[in-house]
Order: sequence, then structure tokens, then C-alpha cells
Amino acid sequence: MQDIEKQKSVILALHEKKSAGLVICHVDLFIKEVHQAIIELCDELEFPLIVANSERSYVEILNPIILRLMGNPDSEYNSVINMQNKLIEYIATKRDVNYIYKTMSEEYGSKIFFLDINNKILYPKYDKKLNEIVGLITEYYNSIREECREKGYCIIDANSVKKIILPIQSNGLHYGLIAAEISGNDLDKNIRVLQIMASLCTLIFTKNSRISELETVRKQEYISDLITWNFRSDDVAVKMGHDVGWNILDKCRMLIVNLNDIQESVGIKTKDYEKFINEVLYNKVKVIVKADNDLNLIGLRSDTFIILLQQDNRKTYERSKNLGRNILKCCNESFTGSVSVGISTDIDNYKSIPNAYIEAMDAVRIGRHFLGVNNVVNFEDLGFYGIFKEIRDIKRFSSIKNDFFIELKKYDEETNMDLYVTLRSLIYNNMSTEKVADELYLHRNTINYRKKKIVEILGYEPWSMPYLLNTLIFIVSEYFE
Repeated sequence: MQDIEKQKSVILALHEKKSAGLVICHVDLFIKEVHQAIIELCDELEFPLIVANSERSYVEILNPIILRLMGNPDSEYNSVINMQNKLIEYIATKRDVNYIYKTMSEEYGSKIFFLDINNKILYPKYDKKLNEIVGLITEYYNSIREECREKGYCIIDANSVKKIILPIQSNGLHYGLIAAEISGNDLDKNIRVLQIMASLCTLIFTKNSRISELETVRKQEYISDLITWNFRSDDVAVKMGHDVGWNILDKCRMLIVNLNDIQESVGIKTKDYEKFINEVLYNKVKVIVKADNDLNLIGLRSDTFIILLQQDNRKTYERSKNLGRNILKCCNESFTGSVSVGISTDIDNYKSIPNAYIEAMDAVRIGRHFLGVNNVVNFEDLGFYGIFKEIRDIKRFSSIKNDFFIELKKYDEETNMDLYVTLRSLIYNNMSTEKVADELYLHRNTINYRKKKIVEILGYEPWSMPYLLNTLIFIVSEYFE
């Protein structure tokens, strides 16, 4: 942060945006010192630059400045400011949200309820008036929305006690509601205090959201390292897993759930695509995964779910297959697109997880190509397909492969008849002339003519034994190129 020109650009940007000033709280942490050129620029712009004591809290730093700007506020306002400062300090330093809600309730002095965006009570969790509050919100929902839109709050006069309803919102985003009984006779003071609390609630929601986002990013980065084993040591791999809530020990199989064409099928815009997966589909799949075993792990990379099964006494093949089917059913009920589920073989130990990922991904890709979409494929189900990449790496394989169907492809180049394409389609469609005709948009007679021409050029029927084996190997090998 010792780049003076960048520091100047920050000052100029703040000044251009009409900022009141800049408070630097940690000179010793983020920058070594305030350069004289920065001081001179601030003097020239008449832009306040305040260097604060790094041992002071943000509230202690800002509060005197605010009070100085406001003149001499009355004692009542001071008490509200003190309450606000205390709550801000709690939000900044405590992660126990219930403690913060409890403190707000005590500061307000009367019954107060905090609700989320779905009108579910966040605090207090146990109160005899919970059902009454939820019922009122539901009954007066439309009028609450209209009145809050006009005045910023709503008064409900029902069940003998008037209640104030305030929305918790910021920058056009709605987070929930505050419902409170009126305390004392000063309605304006009640509203002012509740408005401060509503603003503070947005800090809680956004803070939790950002923490959640950071945790998600850390987990995704860990998963990326895990499947490539990008760690300094095995112990580091285990420790980093614990740090993000992933205990990779005692896992028996990996499942990969790939959402092949969800974006097109759901009919949602690109900007909503990740939101649909992260907030809707992920939670549905997570419930299924945890129902199998609460120690199962689930992570998300782009449009792919990565699942590690906890070892238990059940047979891993059938267990993983059944779990894959349940996930597939859930996905099919959530959107109309196709899904591919691939499952690895048994994991010997946690250091074999990268190999399990390769097997599960092979099961996804190879299974999708040869067995079709919306299938659950264990790596064992692939048979020889699963080791075909290794077969292709044999040097002799390439030289043998290059000798096949030379005459056929040469004839295609000269006549544009696509005989090899026809042969490949015949193999994939089990020699069904009708299916090949539909796939290539040709008449059945044309397909029959091409079959005769293929035999005429090659001198044999490539779809009959003993030639069929070579034909199958040749055609299948194309997928792995």
C-alpha cells in the first residue's frame, strides 16, 4: 500500500464523490506512514484527512466526529446514539446473532420480534405470541407493504396492543421485518429507535451473507486443491479440510453430479443461473446427501456437485447408486434439463481422492456419451470403456488404428458421400436403418445403398464378427481423442 499515486487516486475519487473526509485507522497495519504528498493533496482539496489511534474501535473514532458535526444533541438523542454504538460494536465483534437480537430487545423495552424474508421468526424463538405475530403479518401483508412503501413503517391496531411494523431493507434489497409493541407514549421515539435497529439488522444480514460468501469461496478453492492434491503435505490437506468444515478422512466413494443443460432448460438469465443452483438446487441436494449420512460432504464447483460419502457398514456400490438415483430424481423434479451422475470406485484412503475424482468424472462423461443423459453410472459400470484411455496410450495402438477405414475415408473425400459417418451411426444405433435415417435426415433406401457401398469398398461387413471388434474399438477410440 506504499504506492503514492494509487493513494492519490483514492483521495481524488473520494473527493469527486463528495465524501466528507477520510479516517485512517491503522497506519501501522495497512500503510507505513502518511506521505507528505498525500497531506499536501488533501490540503489543496480541503479534504479532511484524520489519522486515528489504531487501538480505538471504529465507534470510538467516529462518534466524536458525528457529535461535533451535529452540535449539542439533547440527552435523549445521546442515549439513542449510545445504544446504537453499543449494538454496532456487538455486530462488529460478536458472531452470536441471538445475543445481538436479545440486546436489541432489552434496549427497546417492549415486545419485539425479528422476522426473515419469509416471515419466519428469527428472535425470540420461543414466545407465546409467536403465532399471533405471524398471523398478523400474514393477514395484513398487503397493507403492510403499501404503508411501509409510503411512510417507511406501518401501525397495526389489533388484539388490544398497537404494533409497529418496519421493513429491514437496504439498497433495494428486502431482508425481513421488525414487529414491535409500542413502548410508552412517544411514538416518534419508538419509530426512531426501531429504524436504527432495522438499519443495524441489515448490517447483520449483509455481514452474515459476506461471511457465508467468503466461506463458500474458501471451500471451493479447497475442493480445487483437493481434486488435484495441491498441498505441501498430507497433513496440510487434512488440516485445511477441517478449516473449511471438510473432514476428508474415512470417505468411501465420490459422486459427481453434472448439470448438463440446466441454464437453457430452466429458462433463466445468466445472472440468475448461479443463484438458482446455489440457493435452490444446492439446498435440495444437500438434504438428500445428509439424509444418507450426516457426515457426508457436499461441495459445488460451477455447475457440478462434488459429494464424498462417509464410510459406514453398508455396501458402497448399491448405497452410492441409490443416492445418485435420489439426487437425479430431485434434479428432474426441479428442472427439465438433463443431468449426469458419475460415481467412483471405493476410496482406499484420503490420498486417493484425486483418483476418485477422475473416475467419477470419467463415469459422467463416458456414461453421458455412450449410455445417454439422466443416468447414474458407477465407474465399474463402464467396463472396458473405463480403461480405454490407458489402452490408447499404447504406442502400437495408434499405428494399428491408422490402418483402418483408409479406403472408406478416401472415398468420402472424393465423393462427399459420408460413408464413414453412416457406418458410425449404424454402430451407435445397433444397425437400425430407421434410426440412422432419422438421425442423418436421409431416406431408408439411401442408408441401405450406403451399407452395400461400404461392404463393396471394404470387402467385408464391418458390423459382423470377426470384423466388428475392430470396428467398435476404432469408433469408440474417437471419443477419447
